[in-house]
Amino acid sequence: MSWRPVIWLSVVVVLIGLFVIIFEQGADPAGRALSADQPLLHLRADGVTRLSLSVGGFSAECVRRDGEWYLVRPAEMRADPAKLARLIEAVLALRKRETIDPGQMEKRRLTMASFGLEAPRARVVIGTELRADEIWIGDAAPLGDQVYMRLNDERNVFGTAGSLMERLPTSLDDLRDRAIFPSSIKRAVRLEVKHSGGFVQLAWKDGLWRIQQPFDARADNARVERLLRSLESLAVEDMGGGAAADPLAYGVGGDESTLQVSIWPEGRKDPLVLTVGKARPDNPVWLYARVSDMGGICSINRDILFVQGLKAESFRDRRLFTGDPGAVASLTLHDGDSKLVLEKTPGDGWMIVEPFRFPANPLSVGAVLRGLSLMQGDEVRTFTATNGVSVEMGALTCGLGVANMVLVPGATNEPGTKGEGWLYRFPPLVVASAAQVYREDSRTLYGVQSNDLVRLWANVTGHSKAGFADPLPYMDCRMLVLKPDQVRRISAARRGREETVTLGNDGVWTVDSPPDGQVTEGAIPALLGLAAELRAERVESVSATNVAMYQLDDSAPRVTFGLSGTNGIRKTILVGGDNGQDGVYAMLQGQDVIFILRRETAGALTKPLVTTP
Repeated sequence: MSWRPVIWLSVVVVLIGLFVIIFEQGADPAGRALSADQPLLHLRADGVTRLSLSVGGFSAECVRRDGEWYLVRPAEMRADPAKLARLIEAVLALRKRETIDPGQMEKRRLTMASFGLEAPRARVVIGTELRADEIWIGDAAPLGDQVYMRLNDERNVFGTAGSLMERLPTSLDDLRDRAIFPSSIKRAVRLEVKHSGGFVQLAWKDGLWRIQQPFDARADNARVERLLRSLESLAVEDMGGGAAADPLAYGVGGDESTLQVSIWPEGRKDPLVLTVGKARPDNPVWLYARVSDMGGICSINRDILFVQGLKAESFRDRRLFTGDPGAVASLTLHDGDSKLVLEKTPGDGWMIVEPFRFPANPLSVGAVLRGLSLMQGDEVRTFTATNGVSVEMGALTCGLGVANMVLVPGATNEPGTKGEGWLYRFPPLVVASAAQVYREDSRTLYGVQSNDLVRLWANVTGHSKAGFADPLPYMDCRMLVLKPDQVRRISAARRGREETVTLGNDGVWTVDSPPDGQVTEGAIPALLGLAAELRAERVESVSATNVAMYQLDDSAPRVTFGLSGTNGIRKTILVGGDNGQDGVYAMLQGQDVIFILRRETAGALTKPLVTTP
């Protein structure tokens, strides 16, 4: 083995190592650590609570308190959150495109003044109360879109994108918030409106708005929220009034003001107050105003005067039913000893579960829920106990429940009412011009108009023979729902004549009886179309004991459908006599439900299937 290659290889490795050592010793460690295209700052925008700047002869300082930005210098006032957010975003987006370390500056005989950093064009301090970074902004680079900057007391100079200077504010108006109320009023917990027409005080309690002055009543949440959104959209038109201006001269000094709106955002001890005064002589469309956290007198549009039209009654929630109809999962109705219970099924369907089980018509249930949601009344009295209401209110009750929650408060809860919800006691159906309804879950008595009750009864009953808790109006009128492709055999009997047709494996219908008959052209598709969804006009009875009075005994015409894949299950429809009004009696064999079919539908069901020579 020759050692010469090994010796040469060792010499090469030693030379390379010496070169690396010499190169490393001659380099500046700080300069090597600062690679190109790195963030200038490592901050999160939502963590910034302090921002100050100096541009030319203008300087300002802003701080964030309780989620809101405020100017603290050169004046105390609310700052524009959107403008500050864009400015902070621009500062945090700065990246080091180029780094010039002290060694490079010495070789090139450059100083901080060479980059405009001895007397910088602008300075920005950004961070928190515990730690902040200062950025010095110097001259623009002679080539390329770059500006020279310095960070804190570092000796390096950085080249960054040159768009920051364009975003720096140069006057107080560039930073002050022109919104009359900040976005924090979305979390308001108290609201007061005072004007010559009256005084209204509202408070947020237990997830609802309530009127506290001049009377105590439930407030309309939606109306209060609309007012807050309107107030949040108001903006200052002109910031012309000075901080030292006399408030009395502008009509914003006290009791002589035209309007005063006070709002307490959540967690804030002192309110935000808007005081509206006189119209401006030079432009009556503008009104003088003073905002508590905005320095001086300003001008706003007279559109704010819409608030003067809002009285305490404007905020009253007159609804008896304050829930979401879509969240109701059960409906229980009592009328004396009669009781009806309906429950929502998967897929937003409904089922009658008491006094018997039968599919319910979701349109009928929806009509009741809509009727309740439209009922309005005035609070008459709130009781501390359920026994404070006279039993003479009547035996009509309506309970609505929400699934998977606690039972409705009160002594009248029954197993048929599931979940948390609402329970109402109604007066008898015959009432005077005004009546009272008791909402048991809130123990509140309401005065309502009898016409509202009449409309509710129409929604609830909708049937000439039905009572308040009668199941008839709620029964699903789809009496037969078949898949035509599952029907394999049809038998029809009428006036002593029987017909039977069968579907063969080849998909052709043939006649079994009478033996000499032929299938009537178009009869079977028409009949299967009816059977796919046979809909009644209404249900007549659910407990008929004498079917002969409806001509639905053994002599009644009938049609039987034999189904495949169902272990020989058959569905038979009996067609009875004319009801003398609007249709024909009918029923399904095996059920006690008698319903009304249109005469045309009954005639189509009993048409001959077979033609004989």
